[in-house]
Amino acid sequence: MKNVFTLLSLGLLFFGSVQAQSSGNSSDKVKAYILEAGEKMEQALANKDAEKFGSYFADDALFKLSGQEALHGQQAVIQAHKGMVANGLKLNINAEEVHSFGNYAAEIGNYEITSPDGQVIDKGTYSTLWKKNGNEWKIYRDIVSTSMK
Repeated sequence: MKNVFTLLSLGLLFFGSVQAQSSGNSSDKVKAYILEAGEKMEQALANKDAEKFGSYFADDALFKLSGQEALHGQQAVIQAHKGMVANGLKLNINAEEVHSFGNYAAEIGNYEITSPDGQVIDKGTYSTLWKKNGNEWKIYRDIVSTSMK
């Protein structure tokens, strides 16, 4: 299963880079949208708005954190982030790569979560698969891996 996932991932990244080269401006628009969405998601949490944060996830989203069971659906993602909001935690997202391919886009980056006094609570990497739904891009799959021990 792991080999299938690895081959699929490599294929998607290759196809995405070919698509990005051939589609030019369209890929740039998707990347700009995803980068802006990340900023808006950070702001939503800063404004204690878990609903707004969760609105960037698809209804059938899958959200997976290290060492925890996967969360299924937008409402589960919203519920999971209410604790961050209640504790005033800040999220900083740093997208390192964004590749689009048709109705999907892959985002890879790192994140840091800090307390209100600036203490690092968690940091790590993430891999996000975005899916175009009509005229909107939504997070379809989000895999987060902590680097904290």
